[in-house]
Amino acid sequence: MNYKSPRGTHDVFGKTVLWLNLLEQKAKEIFIRHGFEEVRTPIFEEATLFTRSIGQTTDIVEKEMYIFEDRKKRKLALRPEGTASLARAFIEHRMDTLSPACKFFYLGEMFRYERPQAGRYRQFRQIGAEIYANSSPAADAEIIILAQEILFSLGIDKINIHINSLGCEKCRPLFRETLIKYFSFVKNLCKDCLRRLKKNPLRLFDCKVDSCKFTGVPEMLGYLCCDCKDNFYIVQLLLKKANCNFTVNGKLVRGLDYYTKTVFEVRSDAVGPQDTLVAGGRYDNLVKEIGGQNTPAVGFAIGVERALFAAQSVGFFDNLKNPEKFFLAITDQELFSEAFAFAVKATRYGINGNKDISVFGPINGKSLTNQLKFADKIQVSKTIIFAKAEFENGEVLIKNMKDKTQSKVELNKL
Repeated sequence: MNYKSPRGTHDVFGKTVLWLNLLEQKAKEIFIRHGFEEVRTPIFEEATLFTRSIGQTTDIVEKEMYIFEDRKKRKLALRPEGTASLARAFIEHRMDTLSPACKFFYLGEMFRYERPQAGRYRQFRQIGAEIYANSSPAADAEIIILAQEILFSLGIDKINIHINSLGCEKCRPLFRETLIKYFSFVKNLCKDCLRRLKKNPLRLFDCKVDSCKFTGVPEMLGYLCCDCKDNFYIVQLLLKKANCNFTVNGKLVRGLDYYTKTVFEVRSDAVGPQDTLVAGGRYDNLVKEIGGQNTPAVGFAIGVERALFAAQSVGFFDNLKNPEKFFLAITDQELFSEAFAFAVKATRYGINGNKDISVFGPINGKSLTNQLKFADKIQVSKTIIFAKAEFENGEVLIKNMKDKTQSKVELNKL
């Protein structure tokens, strides 16, 4: 039987692994420079953590969560996103006392049962950042600028930042009533819209079936209370001061119920229809909602696969310097242990002081011709040949695999 990876998943290997590592490395460097600390949470949690925090009427909870029972009949779920897990960890470990700055980041796999398409998988990766215990609009602006900086570091500079405010528990009820009145006059709503109209009309903005019918729909910006209006104004002011270009999009909502006040998306034409690379916003009620103290928070998540695709499309990986490859060959099997010992030293200390190298070989039991054929196949730049006569004189042969020239070099000088 020939096994294949499950639909919606994919193996990561070759150059893609190198690109993924580079993306994560750059993100980590930027996070640490901004004072963020890494947190790693389990890939599965109690299912109610997500249903309670994300919202019963969201697509994630209704259609996309991987829920299973363990042997004790406890309902668990593979994490569909990282924020709820981090909030749970924040409460459980009193992380506010351990890390007074309350600035955290995470990297890892998420799982959603979606229809696979370009840039969207059922097992996918996210890189996220969260700031806790900070209600200042400066935290909102910092998070947006942080996401922008990570994309810029990957050469993705043609981006569009969309921001909006979803208000708070004071001003949202009036907007909710307005939406119910508006949508009640829209004819032939789909089943999902009819159900969400009663429970959470904001979710109708996300409908991919009926969205074309929603013309002249009211926007939350016209219903913001004074506090939310001031907060959103300061966010915009700070972004402008930081030369961060953005567009106010009154129809922007997020697919998770825990968001309040500022929400944003960072989009790029480089990834096609699935153009959102980063999404996030403020969620001041989440920590309290899942059992903690009243703690304001704001954060974002980057879709890693989409970010990699965007970086690749702008040519970011084209000129990356790869380590120089060396292959160790032997003309006599008696020299295998000597070549092996040299390989260990070379990988540890480098060759000619250069540590940015890859060392392959030696291979036991193969003729020199076959060894050189293998060296060509793995595209090494030079082959160091341990030949008996030269080795007895303290020398090795170095063969340039491109022009096929060969020279003698004293072994101790390498």
